[in-house]
Amino acid sequence: MLKTRLALIVPAAVLCAGLTAPRALAQPTPTWTGQTTTKTVIVETVDQKTRQVLLSGPQGELATIVAGPEVRNLAQLKAGDRLVITQKKAVAVKLAPTGQPLAMPSVHSAGVRAARGQLPAGGSLELVTSTVAVTSVDEDTHTVNFTRADGSAGQAVVNDPNLQKFAEGLKPGDHVTISFLQSISIVTQPMGQAMSQ
Repeated sequence: MLKTRLALIVPAAVLCAGLTAPRALAQPTPTWTGQTTTKTVIVETVDQKTRQVLLSGPQGELATIVAGPEVRNLAQLKAGDRLVITQKKAVAVKLAPTGQPLAMPSVHSAGVRAARGQLPAGGSLELVTSTVAVTSVDEDTHTVNFTRADGSAGQAVVNDPNLQKFAEGLKPGDHVTISFLQSISIVTQPMGQAMSQ
C-alpha cells in the first residue's frame, strides 16, 4: 500500500512542480522577423552629363537621384524604363552564452552590380551582429533594457509579436545575440517589357 501511494505521489509532485515553475526559467527560443517591400518607379529623364535621374513614383511623386560612379551602363537607361526596388529587413535574436565578455558588434556587407553591357542593376546587403547583456525586462510595456560591449546602455521597445514572445523569456543577466539584416536590390525593366511577377 505504501509503495502504491509513493508511486502516485512522486509523479504528481513532479508534474505540479513543472506546472508551477516560474515562466522566467523557460529558455526563449531563437526567433526572427522580417519584411519585404517592393516599389516600382518610372524613369522620367536621364541627364548623362550630371548623372541625374528624375523618377516618378506610383502616386506621381517626383524624386531626383544622382547615379554614382559605381552605377554601370547608365547610358542604357531611358525615359519610360521602370526600376523595381526591393528592400528587405530582418532581425534575428537568440540567447548567447553568459560568463564571457560581450563582443564588439561586427558588420559585414556585400554588393553586386550589373556586368558591363547589361541594363543598370545592383544590390547591396549589410549584416550587423551584436551581443548585449539584459539588465531588465518590462513585459507590460514590452521594453528590454541592456548594456552593450562598450558599456553603454540601451533600450528596445519590442513591437513584433514573435520578438515579444522571445523577450518575455528573458531575465537580467542573459546575453542576447541580435542580428540585423538589410538589403536592397534595383532591377531595370525596359519600357515596353511586361512587368515580371
